[in-house]
Amino acid sequence: MKHLIALGACMMASSVSALPTFFVGETAQITKGDVQVIKQLYKRENGVDKYAEVAYEIEFPMYGSWGLTELDVQLTGDITSAWYSSNFGMTVSVYCNNVVVDSDTSYGVRYDRASYVVKPQFRVENHPIPAGCESVKVRMDKLGSLARMYYTDIENIDLRLYMTSKF
Repeated sequence: MKHLIALGACMMASSVSALPTFFVGETAQITKGDVQVIKQLYKRENGVDKYAEVAYEIEFPMYGSWGLTELDVQLTGDITSAWYSSNFGMTVSVYCNNVVVDSDTSYGVRYDRASYVVKPQFRVENHPIPAGCESVKVRMDKLGSLARMYYTDIENIDLRLYMTSKF
């Protein structure tokens, strides 16, 4: 009976703390619902503050890098804006322990009432991690003026991050 109660408590505790985790060799799928939106005051209109979404960020712990000295990092995916948004650019960066691993700048274009996606992608082989890699951060920064950022409505983020080590 004691074991049954302990098992139930463990199951409840694991369902309550749903922190994102990432293991070396695993692919992390990142969507707009996963990221924290970074905003900046754009203007005050009739006493109401209007904010522009200037960046999106997610940070999570990474496990399995203890003892490793280098990692291979690959990021691919799509970022789309609403059809009424203008042309836009984004820089997507991956950090390991707050040190940039790599970044890619891509541009989306609106043509004939359709917005085309930003497709960030990069692959880094043998990136040195002398202190290991305990946390991973992915940051997506909009490019251009604050007004452009205000009027560009990011509709969907679908990124895949893969980090591994050669044995």
